[in-house]
Amino acid sequence: MTGEHMTQTSNAIEHENHGIRQRAHDGVDRVMDKADSMRDAGEKAMDKAKEKGIEMRADVDGYIRKNPEKSVLIAAGVGVAVGAMAAAAMMNKKR
Repeated sequence: MTGEHMTQTSNAIEHENHGIRQRAHDGVDRVMDKADSMRDAGEKAMDKAKEKGIEMRADVDGYIRKNPEKSVLIAAGVGVAVGAMAAAAMMNKKR
C-alpha cells in the first residue's frame, strides 16, 4: 500500500468517523428534545391534576357543609366496606 493510498484511506475513515459522531450527536439531541417535551407534558398534566383536586376538595367540603348528617353516614358506610374487604383479605391469607 502506498503512502498516498494510506492517506486517502485514513481520510476516508476519519470522514466516516465524523459522520458517525454527527449522527450519534443528532440522535442524542432528538432524545433530549423528546425527554424535555415529555417532562413539559408531565408537568402540565400534574398542574391540571392539582387544579382538579383542589376543585374536587372544594366541592366535597361544600357538600359536607350542606349535608353533614348524610356525609357522616356515607363515611361510616365507606368505613364498613373497607373494613369488610380488609377482613376478607385477612381470612383469605390464613387459608
